[in-house]
Amino acid sequence: VLGREAFAVADLLADLAQTFEPLARSRGIDFRVADASGGGVLTGHRKSLAGALTNLLENALQALDQGGRIDLDARRDGSLLLLSVRDNGRGMNAETASRLFDPFFTTRAEGTGLGLSIARGVARAHGGGIEVVSSPGAGAEFTLTLPCPTL
Repeated sequence: VLGREAFAVADLLADLAQTFEPLARSRGIDFRVADASGGGVLTGHRKSLAGALTNLLENALQALDQGGRIDLDARRDGSLLLLSVRDNGRGMNAETASRLFDPFFTTRAEGTGLGLSIARGVARAHGGGIEVVSSPGAGAEFTLTLPCPTL
């Protein structure tokens, strides 16, 4: 596939932090990145994966008020890499969560409803998936799961 490359998980996280941290800070949001990938390397389209994760980060930002917190974590689970974006915002009910990945479904007046369906498409194109865990008042956690064979 065109544009596929091997790259360190740490580099992807560093790129996202550099882009997103100033935005979070300007909105009074505590943004933290934790890399427990153990030097993990992904093979894929770095720009599209970064775009999918940026979408998740921007959605988290939309769900928060000043003083909120967003965590971006990477961790291994066997031959899988789990990239999580977690916020302590409003959260959502099961009905909303079940429809989030439907094209054109949005909870925002200015939203297109395409970001999450595109993010899921990116995950699937890389042999992975995406899921959400959320409940009202308890924030949300989106986890992108990707194959990450050990070296």
